[in-house]
Amino acid sequence: MAKWGEGDPRWIVEERADAHNVNNWHWREKDASDWSKKKINQLLKGLKIEDNNIGSCYISEITSCEGEASVSNRKKKIICIYDFQLKAKWKGSLQNSKITYTGMLEVPNLSEENSGDEVDVTVSFGKDDQKCDELKDLMRKKGIPILQEKFDEFAKSLRNECASTIQLPTNEENQNNKAKSVCNDNKINSAAPSTNKQINATAGVKINTKKLIMSESFMTSVDELYKTLTLKDRIQAWSRSPVQQDAASGETFTLFDGNVSGEFTSLARDSKIAMRWRFKSWPDAHYSNVTINLTQNSDGTKLELEQTGVPESSIEATKNGWKNYYWRSIKMTFGYGANIL
Repeated sequence: MAKWGEGDPRWIVEERADAHNVNNWHWREKDASDWSKKKINQLLKGLKIEDNNIGSCYISEITSCEGEASVSNRKKKIICIYDFQLKAKWKGSLQNSKITYTGMLEVPNLSEENSGDEVDVTVSFGKDDQKCDELKDLMRKKGIPILQEKFDEFAKSLRNECASTIQLPTNEENQNNKAKSVCNDNKINSAAPSTNKQINATAGVKINTKKLIMSESFMTSVDELYKTLTLKDRIQAWSRSPVQQDAASGETFTLFDGNVSGEFTSLARDSKIAMRWRFKSWPDAHYSNVTINLTQNSDGTKLELEQTGVPESSIEATKNGWKNYYWRSIKMTFGYGANIL
């Protein structure tokens, strides 16, 4: 996740035809998961590790790449968030030998929180595989540093190739250049003039909605998490938004430069928070209903969220928003998660 001070996380602002994202000032986001998985496969598959005195190895297959990535723009700053767990197979042969050995690689923490040399790589053989200690040492001593360089290369490519496409050309740039789309696998949904007319016309018209259910664990007590979600000073800290007062039934709230707003409808200390909640780009006067339940357990607090009335077209963006700009921000600000997922 972007570190505090290096970015300015806010909720997603849909691109509008009336040019309200002048000079890339508002938040724009797109899913970069598919692009990232293809890039990782491109960087790693076939990668060779050689030593003239020992032999050679290469990555033969990426067997698993689980995780997700997103790229965002806010106030001309690019923010990349990713978290992947990789599994791969490697093959190798000793110098002047025709025997081919097959081993495994495992990477549990390829994330924006870790630089390349901080990413863990485990080299092993399966229990039924023929083993060769010399090649295993070659993969550990020479292979892991090469892999870690590739992880740094991936991070740079995500920022410079994929993420750069979400920034619109400024007026000055438009006079000289047209932006090239390097990562176009996932297009950002930018509202066209006809879409605006449709949204404005939806007042009083049935809106297709879905229910969103999420859960998250926090390494803190239930009373501390409740305070973090309801006290003015704490909300200001993790949201980086001006907050006028503590949460209370009947009190309204506005966060993330006015892009999220609503009203607290009921609160039960250390157990439940209910609110009416809307995102600025939703149809006029349309609110969802959010209920957050908190439960103390042996290793922290479990938060369960149920949100009804989310516009069908916004369900994924809303889910990612809770995860990235509520839960992640809280964990980073107050240290409520050793592993920020």
